[in-house]
Amino acid sequence: MRVVVEVMSGPAAGKKIVLGPSQTVQVGRTEWADYSFPEDGHMSSIHFALETDAAGCYVRDLGSTNGTFVGGRRIADRVALRPGNEVLAGQTRFVLQMEDVPPGESPLPGMEGAAVPAAPPGFAPIPLSPQQVGASFTVEKCDSGLTLCRGGNDQIPPADLAVLLCQSCPAYLIVDFRNLGSPPPEELASRNYLFDWLAPEAAAVASPLLVGQDDLLTWPMLIEQGWGKDAVICLFSQQEKSAMLDHVRHVIRAKPERGDTVGAILGFCWPSVASMLLAHSAPAMVQQLLAGIDAVLVELPDLPATWQVYGQARVADLLAEVGFSRKPAERSGAPAQ
Repeated sequence: MRVVVEVMSGPAAGKKIVLGPSQTVQVGRTEWADYSFPEDGHMSSIHFALETDAAGCYVRDLGSTNGTFVGGRRIADRVALRPGNEVLAGQTRFVLQMEDVPPGESPLPGMEGAAVPAAPPGFAPIPLSPQQVGASFTVEKCDSGLTLCRGGNDQIPPADLAVLLCQSCPAYLIVDFRNLGSPPPEELASRNYLFDWLAPEAAAVASPLLVGQDDLLTWPMLIEQGWGKDAVICLFSQQEKSAMLDHVRHVIRAKPERGDTVGAILGFCWPSVASMLLAHSAPAMVQQLLAGIDAVLVELPDLPATWQVYGQARVADLLAEVGFSRKPAERSGAPAQ
């Protein structure tokens, strides 16, 4: 078996890195790296290392300026990779694959008979699925008629949950970068401000943005950074980006009074308000809010160690399909606000 890491996007798309057993290579922007990508100005001189052993393939950040991301999450330690995993460094996206080696052929020239070291003591790869960590969720019925599924961040962090769910239903984020405490990433080319009636300069200060999973490779990091800050809501919908943008812009604007071109703002952009609306609003209003939206992942201010997913009755099936087990709710009724 040999490891092939192919560049799927970026200035060097199509380039491949091939590793045999017990091999380590360094990847970066300069000739000091074993594999260099000089066209990517966002990559560090020596950005990350790829390592193989008997247990598999691993990636390790080498103190890069912009970070190394696996599956949308910035890594701090040595992380195990599996077929299909994506690694982002700078503006270059790599995808890992495994290939069988034909009989009689060496994985790499000069690698015959190479010693294979054991995995380092205490090293454990990141769990791949809810089954592996025994993740579960409870189900409650809200006053609004919606179904609420709740689980613990200690089993599956919200960002990981979003990545799991987006395999069945595309993810869109409503992000208030002011509450997040950081500006929008430079890689985010489209700035889809929800308060579109504001002048661009004012929108850049006051308006949340809608960010689709295809707009930013590192979108799960926004959930991780914004959780607990009343900054990020994750919507799952089969709608196209333009339709989703129009829908959210429409529902957050209350009907204007005579002579008022803007009217009031419905605070669906912020978790502290959205969770209350989804749990306790009249069913007709909730149906309007979630038209074309399959599920909403949101925090609750008084339950920071949990995640909440609202939706119609099928939302519980979505979680079960990605590997969660369902357990009885500890109490019935809508969540306390």
